[in-house]
Amino acid sequence: MSPLNDAPFAHATPLAGKLSNRAFNALARHNITTVEAVIAAYPERLLKLAGFGLQSLREVEAVFFPGQCYLADLKDGQRPSKKMHIAAPAGLGLASTA
Repeated sequence: MSPLNDAPFAHATPLAGKLSNRAFNALARHNITTVEAVIAAYPERLLKLAGFGLQSLREVEAVFFPGQCYLADLKDGQRPSKKMHIAAPAGLGLASTA
């Protein structure tokens, strides 16, 4: 059984309506349709999904992990890129719950 499959979650919370259509559709294409499945796949497995990028990850963080920001491990001497900023992406219409 795939860890990205919703089957292991007996009392699953539907994901519909919690994220933008773009993020939701990217997850749904990979059979991730519950909050529990998103939390289980965060962050590395989510970033490996086709059509699910850093902007969608920041949206997931804003909704399910307020105040948290995943930064990939950097190699020695490597600097973070602009895309690795901590702020939530603008224009998503997400209000902070803090």
